[in-house]
Parts: sequence; structure tokens; C-alpha cells
Amino acid sequence: MNLAAAAHEPAVRDIRFGIIGCSAIAPRALLEPTQHVAGARVTALANRTVAKAEEMAERFGVSVVYRHAEDLLKDPEIDAVYIALSNDLHAEWIGKALQAHKHVLVEKPLCLNTADLIPLAAAVEQSSAYLLEGVMVMHHPWQRELRRIVESGCYGRLRSIATSLCIPARDGHANNYRSRPEQGGGCFWDLGVYWLQLLQAIVGLEQAEFRSQSDFDGPHGCDWTFHAQARYPGGLEATALFSFERPYRCAHVLTFDSAVVTLQDCFRANLGFYKIILKTEMTEIVQDITPNITATAVSTEGSSHQLESHFHSQFQPQPQSKMKTVFEPMNYYVNQLEAFCSIIRGEAEPIPFREAAERVRLLAAIHEAARSGETIYAV
Repeated sequence: MNLAAAAHEPAVRDIRFGIIGCSAIAPRALLEPTQHVAGARVTALANRTVAKAEEMAERFGVSVVYRHAEDLLKDPEIDAVYIALSNDLHAEWIGKALQAHKHVLVEKPLCLNTADLIPLAAAVEQSSAYLLEGVMVMHHPWQRELRRIVESGCYGRLRSIATSLCIPARDGHANNYRSRPEQGGGCFWDLGVYWLQLLQAIVGLEQAEFRSQSDFDGPHGCDWTFHAQARYPGGLEATALFSFERPYRCAHVLTFDSAVVTLQDCFRANLGFYKIILKTEMTEIVQDITPNITATAVSTEGSSHQLESHFHSQFQPQPQSKMKTVFEPMNYYVNQLEAFCSIIRGEAEPIPFREAAERVRLLAAIHEAARSGETIYAV
């Protein structure tokens, strides 16, 4: 395009965000990521405690502070909102924001009450704005790589998935919605969505049979440790341990016929730009043709190069018993913001509402089943 033509091209306008709820996650989830995503900026904050919003606004150079979220939604200079309120308030403010024609990024879970899903679905259908649940891990390429491995059959049948999401509660989550049952407290409502989204992404949730258990011995009867299990008709078993009291461990381990694939410290990239590493250990002779695996590896000196592993011969032993697939340093929240902005601009397909709705239905049912001892069946 010549300069004269370029001068008549409309400039792509920044996507201007407002934040509803100045919780501790807001800087990490949006205010800091906007510094790394071109064309996205935060221009307003709304919080019931104005002093808290003013302090955050001063720290991050945000020009407008509202006492009432309704006023932020009336602001014609706001294109999208990030909802960082407690879980029990998500549905109400998603609905109000969509009615105000604002795009919505909401902290997980989407909502607590499954009865809210019907009006939310209608609001999404009737609005020209987009809604995204903030399950930030779904936007990292390690999920696509795991799905590719499973679908390719390169290591044979997937036999089990073992997930541990144990994050000790800082200060016991005192004065925090995580310790209040009526606000969606407990470790499963906080962390279970990541497990369900992983299953949804790599093997689906259809026809799974779920069981769960918790002593509900945390503050105010919240679940402070929670066990869940999903069994599939083909024999695949997925187990998960969630805890606010056990030592830190966040990992997924996938066991195949001929290999074990491990993703250790899978939450690290929500704290900044970190490498994510998939470790593969062969357990027997590979009997399938394995396609090329390519990832960006970063050396200790910081320079990048391409790491390529090729296995072409059928019925041949694995040339090496262990292998790493290293992804360049990424930040989950930066990835999420980039993905959301691409959806808003029409550069990427929106994520169907039904996926988040399916997770909410199962979260609620599995949580209740831990009390009743019932088995839950996904449909």
C-alpha cells in the first residue's frame, strides 16, 4: 500500500477497558498485561471502596475512577469490561455489561448458580458484545500440543490423567470470598474449572462419569481439600486433587501405552513470563509413527533456536528415553488478553458460550456430589 492510500486507511482504535472490582487479581490479570498488548488499555476503574480504586488508578496511570459500576457501564468511552468481583456477583454484572453493549472478560467461574445460565445465554445471544470466561491457561500452546499428542495416537492409547492443583491458602484466605461458601468459597470452585477445561480441551467431557469427595473442614465449612475422578467408557480415568492446605504442587501427568507426559508447575506462567516444559518419558517400544514435534527452546544464554524431534520409522525403539518440549516464556494473562482482543476485532472466532456453561454445570454437580456421594454423568 502506498503512503497516500495508507493515509486514508482508518486507524485501528484501541480497545478501552474498564475494571469492575479492584481485587488483588486485577493488576496481574489486566493492568499489567495491557503493557504488553498493543491496542489495549485500561481507562477506568469502579470499586465500592473508592480509596482502593484511586490508589490502583494512580499506580497504573488510569484516568477515571467510579464509585458505582453502573456509572462505568454508562461511559461511552469504555469498549470492554473486566469483572473481578467475588464469584456470586459474576452473573449479575455479566448481564448488566452485555446489556450495556460492553464486551466482557470475567474471572472464573462464569457463575455459581446453574439457573443463571439460561438468562446469560440469552444475554449473549441478544448482545453484539462478546463474553469470555477468564480461564487463562486455555490460551497457551501447551494445550494444543497435548491435544495433538492425544489425537495422533503417537504414544498409543491415553490411559490416565492425574492432576494436582494444590496452592496453600495465604493467610488462610481470611476476609476473602474463598473462605465463604455463599460466595463460591473452597478449593474446588476456585480450581476445579482448570481441570474440567483441560479434559474438555483434550478428550472432551461427553459420557464421563464423575465422583468426588471432601470433608468440607475448611473455614465456614468450605472444602479445603477436594478429590475428584472422571471415568470414560473407553477406560480412561482422570483423577484430580485440589487443596488450599497441602504443599504446593500444580501438575498434569498423562500416561499413555508407551509414554508418560508430564507438565510440572503448570500455573507458573500466571505470575509472569515463564517457560512451560512438557517432559516425555518413554516406557516401552513405540509402535506408531510419531509426527514431528517442534517447539521453541530458550538456552541458558537467552538465545532462541528451534528444537525438532523426528521419529519416522514404524516399530522402531525410541532413540531417546526422555524428551522435552520447551515453549518460549509466555504470560498466561497476556495470552488471554491478546486472544480476547483478537475476538473483539473479529480476527479470531469467539469461544462458544456452551463450553463455559458445561463447566459450570459440572462444577456445581460435582461439588454437590462430594456431599451426597452421588455419581454424576456428563451428557
